[in-house]
Amino acid sequence: MKRPKIVTTFIILVSLFACEPTVTFNEPQPTGVSNLSKFPNRLQGQYLSLADNSQLSISDNLIQRVYDYDCKVHQNQLDSTLKLSGDTVIDLNTNEKTLVKRDGDSLIVHIHYIDTLFQLNYDNVVRRFKGYYFLNTRCGKESWEVKKVQLTMGQLIIGSISTKLDLENLREITESPQDTVPPYKFTATRRQFKKFVKKDGFRNSETFVKCKSVLYHVF
Repeated sequence: MKRPKIVTTFIILVSLFACEPTVTFNEPQPTGVSNLSKFPNRLQGQYLSLADNSQLSISDNLIQRVYDYDCKVHQNQLDSTLKLSGDTVIDLNTNEKTLVKRDGDSLIVHIHYIDTLFQLNYDNVVRRFKGYYFLNTRCGKESWEVKKVQLTMGQLIIGSISTKLDLENLREITESPQDTVPPYKFTATRRQFKKFVKKDGFRNSETFVKCKSVLYHVF
């Protein structure tokens, strides 16, 4: 179901996966490693973001991010195609209406939105290597975005490649020429990729804390 445009605006204002990748590889990484058929049980569960109030949900073949909270934004930040009328924001293109609460010059809207970040299929593959999990998402015919997933002491860390140091390390390790515009495309052997990971690659990261399961006992 299509979400209201104002909700889209709020999510853009507060929101890892939405941006165009800075770096891509010509094939899934690491090379020579088999794809997993599902996410292992140790990864599955619910996680709370330390950056905002969203939750991450991992099942056997799916990663989703759930936004469910009130968000405040100044009314001047609304898109030009949105009109504020009383306690309602109207999308001038679709005439769709969304109720909001006023707080001075700011608006409060309740966001409940489920964003599918990764689903195991032909274009989304996951590989396990040296204790990490690597999410590979196809961006083109020979272009893959790669993210690193690590679970340690109940904390799930999802890392991407975008920092200047990451780029410099990749160019040095793979001996690749410097592209002039992003996304920067690399070809890496398994040994080169392993070296990049060991040099603290994937520095741009977000941390999630695993939610403990609640057991109910019937007496």
